[in-house]
Amino acid sequence: MGKELESMLPEILWIKDEKLRGAVQNAYADALTSGGWSIEDMEKIPFTLLIPNCPASYLAHVRAVTRMCHAIWKEFKEMYQGMDAPVLDYDILIAGALLHDVGKLVEYTKTADGKYVKSAIGQDLRHPFSGTVIAMRNGIPSKIAHTIANHAKEGDGTLRSPEAVIINKVDILNFEALKSHRGMI
Repeated sequence: MGKELESMLPEILWIKDEKLRGAVQNAYADALTSGGWSIEDMEKIPFTLLIPNCPASYLAHVRAVTRMCHAIWKEFKEMYQGMDAPVLDYDILIAGALLHDVGKLVEYTKTADGKYVKSAIGQDLRHPFSGTVIAMRNGIPSKIAHTIANHAKEGDGTLRSPEAVIINKVDILNFEALKSHRGMI
């Protein structure tokens, strides 16, 4: 599944630490298997059920968030170099961005008539919780699991790491822009 996943999510190759890259791939394999999905399904699953006829797939959303986080990392490093600002950990940021919604692969299911709905797990747990479990049982360090657990409203009011703040804001920016595009704001 590794090469096929890298083909669909080439940003996985941006992770510098080989062991971490493997753990991210394992987390995806676990989530896809647990949710009953194929890799190709990521291009069809809507990234959210909160926007009717969502214009972006799960795959497009994860790639967009990851690519935007990469751009922010690059600019943050350049603009704040030598100042008293946090040094962003690239692998934490990229792995967290890639995995922030991995729990949606068990939170969602497809009905016999082709509709995407909350699964039985999804009715009990939102994706930040299930995604954190999937990540950690596949060897993802707690600093990255923190970004998954805190990327959505569940993390509001907590002390997010700098990487988690960026993932949260980029994720919300994508959601709100697409919601606005559908005239929902």
